[in-house]
Amino acid sequence: ETDPVIRGKFIREKLLAGTIPDIPITVDAVIPEDHHKTLRDRLAGATETAYCWKCHDYMNPLGYPFEAYDDFGRFRREESLESPENLVKKNPDKAPNRNHLLDLRDVYKTLPVDATGYLKGSGDPKLDGEVKDAIDLAERLGKSRRVRQSIIRHAFRYFMGRNESLSDSKTLINAEEAYVESGGSYDALVLSLLTSDSFVYRKQIQEQAHDN
Repeated sequence: ETDPVIRGKFIREKLLAGTIPDIPITVDAVIPEDHHKTLRDRLAGATETAYCWKCHDYMNPLGYPFEAYDDFGRFRREESLESPENLVKKNPDKAPNRNHLLDLRDVYKTLPVDATGYLKGSGDPKLDGEVKDAIDLAERLGKSRRVRQSIIRHAFRYFMGRNESLSDSKTLINAEEAYVESGGSYDALVLSLLTSDSFVYRKQIQEQAHDN
């Protein structure tokens, strides 16, 4: 199955620089089985109570637009309700005449996919609001300065091998300027980081061996 929660959590934390607390130990984080409902409907029933929604409100609506893609990344308009009771057609296990282009997946009853969602916390009220699909969401995220700065911070941490500090402010500002002035070139961003004082004068992390 797909996982709107994990997808939404990734966007919230990695792109929108948000924080999602750990699941409380008192919560049974299991999506109920129901072979007559879509995953979105089952997830909504399990997470949209007041206690759960205070966190899931920051994840689910960001993950729902990607329900238009199955767990292999294939675009879909219908969700297959894969259960023996919903089987419509059983296909052979092997393709005749070794025709590997045939789709031999069994056919099940389906329900329409709802790929709508909404964005909040982008840092720009003009970008926040309901989104119609994953493409709409991606386009809005691409216009968010908060997302841009978040990507730059992750690039900084990767190349420097550490988190940023106040003394790295100039490096981060210059990296953002290089990215914007180049029309969104990641190469320009990396070049700015690797020629910065933060990188050139970085200190090697000394690992002290402890004798046992």
